[in-house]
Amino acid sequence: MSEQKQTYLEQQLEAIMKKEGNNYTLTFQKGKIKLDDAAEMEMLKEIDPSIQKNITLSEDEVNLNIQPPPNYITYNQLKKKDDLSKWIFASQLVKKVRDHSLTRLHLFVSPENIFIDQSMTPYFLHYGVKESLPPYENDRERVWNETKAVVASAVDGKFEFGQYLSFHSTLELSPLAKSIMGAESESSLLELIRENTKLIEEKEKTLVHIPRKKWKLTRYMTIGLFTLFVPAFIYALYTLIFAEPKHAAFINSQEHFLESEYSDVVSILERYDIEDMPKVVQYELALSYIINESLTEEQKEYIRNTISLQSDPMYYQYWILVGRGNAKEAMDIARSLEDRFLIAYGLVQYSEEIKANEKMSGEEKQQELEKIESEIDEYKEELKQKEEEEAELEKEQTPKQSEEKPAAEDKAGATDEAEPTKADNPDPAAADAAPKKEDGAKTEAPPAQN
Repeated sequence: MSEQKQTYLEQQLEAIMKKEGNNYTLTFQKGKIKLDDAAEMEMLKEIDPSIQKNITLSEDEVNLNIQPPPNYITYNQLKKKDDLSKWIFASQLVKKVRDHSLTRLHLFVSPENIFIDQSMTPYFLHYGVKESLPPYENDRERVWNETKAVVASAVDGKFEFGQYLSFHSTLELSPLAKSIMGAESESSLLELIRENTKLIEEKEKTLVHIPRKKWKLTRYMTIGLFTLFVPAFIYALYTLIFAEPKHAAFINSQEHFLESEYSDVVSILERYDIEDMPKVVQYELALSYIINESLTEEQKEYIRNTISLQSDPMYYQYWILVGRGNAKEAMDIARSLEDRFLIAYGLVQYSEEIKANEKMSGEEKQQELEKIESEIDEYKEELKQKEEEEAELEKEQTPKQSEEKPAAEDKAGATDEAEPTKADNPDPAAADAAPKKEDGAKTEAPPAQN
């Protein structure tokens, strides 16, 4: 075992401690100890009879086999106990050290050497035997410092035992730890322990103790309820702080829109994102921006044909972005719609935004404006060609309509003349049939007289 991994007990006793289950073996090298007769170690078996001890000797080693009762806990397990149990242990430890009177058995107080029963009474696994096993001498100062360090580590717990023991004068200790490490006698330390024990007992009287299972169930139920409550609370908070004011703003803007107060509509809705607005509110805001825009009558007529409650919401978004000074984003929407008028208008608005941008240098503005002007010229040329094509198509359709009108009139006249001619010239077969019928009638008349 390396020097760094050795415990305080192993360092001080020059021994090795091994643990197998509930069995502990403390091994000493014969060459390092003063033991001359194994009978001197029999005293270790007689003290603390509840802890079984066996001593075996080999050629080079002395092995002390120790088996504490299974219901005893280690010092590390003590740290998991409640505060009152720790203070009771501290009191019992100081009293045990104070009352130790065997002159041939010397105390060694360290966490590795302590086991604790159910009443928080400490027991030592190993004692030094005078002139046989270390520690050989009864060093009261060492034992007292070890005792205070164990107590501080148990009830304060900010540092480890070794730190309290060796560095308590340089560490930043709590007031409690300072009081413990500064105690000059067993009586002063016991008085400090009694005061703190009394405070904890008074505090315990104000608490209601419940079974651990019930406490765990209550704890899990509380966590579950809290988990359900948090989303509901967040939603309620969101509704109170954001949703309700936003809903009220939408209603308020509609009232101003119906009263033709378009500037108020813009002011009320300027803080809200387009995506958060219902379609109707987007329409009203877009129309409010359009009305406030400087547009020609021709442009207004075009817009009226594209903006209605049945229009694509992207048209609303375009005019809202233009109105809010985001012409560049508006142009992206216009390109998606493939609307040349909106693209051209967006370019004009974007150029105005660039001119007013104080963050851009003059050279940057000039370069960007040249790009925009070039694109505007392209759209102007396309619009001009389209107008020329429409005008030419209209010219071609006008003569055709003029020629078709007289032809239709001539056709109607010819139809009217054809109908009387047909009436004046009856079918010859019908004309011949009439006299024949008359002759037949005359032939049949005479026999009727006879």
